[in-house]
Amino acid sequence: MRGAFRRSRRRTAAVALGVCLAAGVASAEEWHEAYRAGIQALARGDHPGAVQSLRRAIALRPEPGRNVVTYGTNIEPRYFPYLRLSEAYLALGQLESARKTLEASGTWGRESADERRQLQARLESALEPRRPPPSDASAPPTSLAPPSTLASSEGTTPPSTPTTAVVIPQPAQPLAAATPAGRPEESSRPPTTEPPAFKGPAAQAPATVEIVSQPPGAAAYLDDELLGSTDPETGRLVKTGLRPGRHRVRVALAGHDEALREIDVAAGGSVAFYATLSPQAQVPRGSVAGLLAFGIVTLALVAVVAWMVLRRPRTPAPLWAATPRPASGGASGGAATPAGHLNPGARRDELGQEWFGEFRLLELLGRGGMASVYKAERSAELSALKRPLGSLLDDSDFIERFLREAEIGRTLNHPNIVRILGRGDVDRVPYFTMELLPGQTLQGFVKNWGAAEPATATSIVAQVAEALDFAHSKGVIHRDLKPSNIMLLLDGTAKVMDFGIARARRFEGLTATGAFLGTPDYVAPEVIEGHGAEPRSDLYSLGVVFYELLTGQRPFTGDTAFAVLKKHCAEEALPPSQIRKGIPIELDTLVRRLLAKAPADRPASAEELVVALRDWLNGAA
Repeated sequence: MRGAFRRSRRRTAAVALGVCLAAGVASAEEWHEAYRAGIQALARGDHPGAVQSLRRAIALRPEPGRNVVTYGTNIEPRYFPYLRLSEAYLALGQLESARKTLEASGTWGRESADERRQLQARLESALEPRRPPPSDASAPPTSLAPPSTLASSEGTTPPSTPTTAVVIPQPAQPLAAATPAGRPEESSRPPTTEPPAFKGPAAQAPATVEIVSQPPGAAAYLDDELLGSTDPETGRLVKTGLRPGRHRVRVALAGHDEALREIDVAAGGSVAFYATLSPQAQVPRGSVAGLLAFGIVTLALVAVVAWMVLRRPRTPAPLWAATPRPASGGASGGAATPAGHLNPGARRDELGQEWFGEFRLLELLGRGGMASVYKAERSAELSALKRPLGSLLDDSDFIERFLREAEIGRTLNHPNIVRILGRGDVDRVPYFTMELLPGQTLQGFVKNWGAAEPATATSIVAQVAEALDFAHSKGVIHRDLKPSNIMLLLDGTAKVMDFGIARARRFEGLTATGAFLGTPDYVAPEVIEGHGAEPRSDLYSLGVVFYELLTGQRPFTGDTAFAVLKKHCAEEALPPSQIRKGIPIELDTLVRRLLAKAPADRPASAEELVVALRDWLNGAA
């Protein structure tokens, strides 16, 4: 009897422990996890599940917005729970709940106005058949009684939807009062005095497309150009800086049918594309076996033909036959340009146009001591093509670093990192292509405009720190961060390029000592002393860039590379505020921390730097 009592107590304790653990897991859910679960449910057509998850997200975080911090430096670019919830309600036919949710969205004023208008139009179309026919003018008008909560009484509540009502949270004060003084809706910044490089016509304001796939992990293409894969957990991928107008979006996954859609995006607007990919029908085993047998027979025939061709006596080919013809769109018959120091693998056609394989080289964008970058066109698509100089083609170490740069760049998919599109070789000359960006390097910006305003400089450095934080999380250290490796777009976006390639050739501005590979003006002391690069070495280089942006000059200069290296290791830089008046003391202190000689005295990570910079920007706004 006593043993049975003990067993009963143990079972009761186990049940209680299970309940506590379940409650702990439920309470640990974050708002962004619930929001992503709702987005995924919408993508796969589970509208009751979407309602349940989105209502949890609203309960955990009522205030919507753009670029909302989730954890660390990660953000949710478009936290629009009310719009997504109203979309789910519309799919379920719960029109009054959809109306109340749209009203809440409009009250907050933080979600996309275009999407809200589209959903409102859908709601009006759905309500039209339910409106009573016109009656005698003397009869009192009728109206739908608004429900008191989101849990509408229309129809039958789906089994997966909670029966407890969740009231739509409203802002505690009008929007104008809730928005910080001087800042317009949706956290846009007040106009500042900026050089023309930051400005462009309003009609060309970049747009955003959000792609959500089910299953996740699918390849997403925009205008037949690969953007990347959707998130393996949430199925989301966001592309910003999109040119306004019509675009073709395609989502593909092995073993599934593709999803294709033409979208129209307005300047500064955003469009969401939810793609549910259906599994393809399996090929019968007999068909596979037949195809395999056919392939074996074909290979055998090819081998026989190749053997017969190789046995034929060879005749020397004319010299012109060795010149490859350009691909479709290029003129034929041009004489080859001799391979040289600057243009290996290139040729000119009879019209004088330079070609590199299938690429038509339109313009030289830049040339250093190791490689050239061209504006190139292939199949009516533009890109930036980078290829090494002819003098380095026999250097196996350099070619390995060049190919590693292309490979590393393809793995770093981040809004503040220049995207690598593809790679290949032409006549044994390797190359890779990058996205073609409208703007200039940070080096050109400082040369043309001089020192930047503190807020502008801080915004640029914060974006570069975001890119470094992402790269460091992937185990990649830049090792050669400098203004010429940072692109500044017309809208103020900063993008880092040239990841992973070590600078090993002597040319203007560069050096190759036995201790380090890098640029003397921006290299960290520990790298100069031969201790190797670490993530905080990139932060030192970024500190030099920050100093130059704030003051218009570098912290250490000298007549020789050796003199500059010695100053990096032994001298303290003057505070930026002593070079240029008006620099806030907080930025003065942060720059001096970045330029600390010992890595341990610098910020612990790029993430910590991002937080400090964003805090200052938010306080200065």
